[in-house]
Amino acid sequence: MARSQNEEQATTAMKERTDGKGNGKGERKEKISGARAVIKGIEEQGTEEIFGIIGGAIMPIYDELGKSESIRHVTTTHEQGAVHAADAYARVKGEPGIVFATSGPGASNLMTGIANAYMDSSPVIGFTGQVATSLIGQDSFQEVDVRGMSDPVTKHNYLVMDPEDVPSTVRESYHLAQSGRPGPIMVDLPKDVQTGELTWPDGKYETEEFEGYEVDDGFDEDSVSELADRLTVAEHPVVLIGGGIGHAGASQELMEVVRKFQLPVASSLMGLGSINSHDPHFIGMVGMHGSGPANKAIAKSDFLLAVGTRLDDRITGNVDQFAPHAEVAHIDIDPAEMGKIVQPDIPVVGDAKKVLTRLSEELEGRKTDIDGWWDKIKDWFDRYTPELDGDGSVLKPQKVVAALNELTAEETIVTTGVGQHQMWAAQYYEFTRPNQLITSGGLGTMGFGFPAAIGAQVAAPDRPVVSITGDGSFQMNIQELTTAVREELPVTVVVLRNGSLGMVRQWQELFFENRLVETLIDDGTPSLAKVAEAYGGKGVTVAEEEGLKSGLEEALSYQSGPSVVECFVAEEENVFPMVPAGAANEEFIMEENDA
Repeated sequence: MARSQNEEQATTAMKERTDGKGNGKGERKEKISGARAVIKGIEEQGTEEIFGIIGGAIMPIYDELGKSESIRHVTTTHEQGAVHAADAYARVKGEPGIVFATSGPGASNLMTGIANAYMDSSPVIGFTGQVATSLIGQDSFQEVDVRGMSDPVTKHNYLVMDPEDVPSTVRESYHLAQSGRPGPIMVDLPKDVQTGELTWPDGKYETEEFEGYEVDDGFDEDSVSELADRLTVAEHPVVLIGGGIGHAGASQELMEVVRKFQLPVASSLMGLGSINSHDPHFIGMVGMHGSGPANKAIAKSDFLLAVGTRLDDRITGNVDQFAPHAEVAHIDIDPAEMGKIVQPDIPVVGDAKKVLTRLSEELEGRKTDIDGWWDKIKDWFDRYTPELDGDGSVLKPQKVVAALNELTAEETIVTTGVGQHQMWAAQYYEFTRPNQLITSGGLGTMGFGFPAAIGAQVAAPDRPVVSITGDGSFQMNIQELTTAVREELPVTVVVLRNGSLGMVRQWQELFFENRLVETLIDDGTPSLAKVAEAYGGKGVTVAEEEGLKSGLEEALSYQSGPSVVECFVAEEENVFPMVPAGAANEEFIMEENDA
């Protein structure tokens, strides 16, 4: 919500606090509880949905939540499910995702999801109950050090010790979560702070003047001019985009630059969709399981423009051999990313939307000729595009994703867990818009996909939501079927069931002499379609290619709640291309025999 709206609401709230008469003549203002201040502060920000689970130490806040007429609460079955749902909600809706949990195990169960949001720069705000201030530090019942636990995986965190600090803390949390590089915030609220009294503060409030925190809205225009000069003379340029394009809402500005010079664009996993997969400038995903053309192009480039990406190890492979012949320009809003992994020749710290707008202006009227470069890239497409073979007797996981892509509309939101299915989704689903793919990129959290689908569906009830997952990932948070059934959320879960923790099994097969230690999980795993029906959802089983389309259509058409399509896919199918650990990105293998 824009600050002008916040200030208008704050002014209205100030009038309402003057003895209920709104006359502002110095009457004694009504006291409210800290718990009421939390809910009032969240309402002030315009939040309409919250995820969480009630517990003893956060009961006062839930009591006030029950009185709210504007906030919907989605009760999940596990706190990890709640925070993943809030994470996806934030990415889809473009505003902070809010999660509530009680003290002790409630708070500690949030930490995986908070770390996930931190790695993927997602604005999640967690509010946790805590034991009374007099009991803190005494190993009291259900006490954990929330600030200590969350400090390495949050943008900022709070332990609120005075009820009077609650309003400013809520406001600051929203500002910090969204400004600059987005990230998660934790707010820990002792029970006596929730029940204590305060006076709601009058008037406007400023949110930029937090000690030690400053976001610079500008950027170095001279560096952008230098970038434009170097890009103009480049013979083999490549643009590499990451999730920062989606965070900044900079897809249009990106494409203005790309089309001026007809630049090839590669994407990280998190950047998929920021350029339409059908666009002729898109050359594929880069990195460990990236496309051959994308990895080859970066390896042979003479100028690499990286925008909104951390350039992490899954992208670079062997850092010393990443874009070894290229000048590197790096645009990112976080100065900490400059030179952290790849030292840029032209660092530009700033908002991607603003920087790309300025770059587009700098390129106006300039010309370049890279037709020969495109000829090389097209040759790599001919040489390194894998074919989906097979006679149909064994269901290929790639064909499941390809069929799902054909049957779903372009506005469909796709979530994934982590593993082989995540890479097949990235390779064979054609993403057309930013934040269409909701996945765990940095932390690699198995179990993320299904609760993320719940959060995405709550955020966008009019858009189809599909979760592509594996039997290992799905079972990590399968209990959230209860949530989807209770809330009547029509999410479709497509399970690529191969009876193993597939990505680890693939590494064991290729690099550990096929010693499959504790990765085969099919024994004891029930029918996941029947489990879905037991929860009250729709279950569909597909065992061969012939019934794939009809099975997917049956599940996608079910709108009364969640549906699960259990696809029994080829058990030993592996993800290719693949860059072995420690290798250069252009040293990818296309099949088992290459390994």
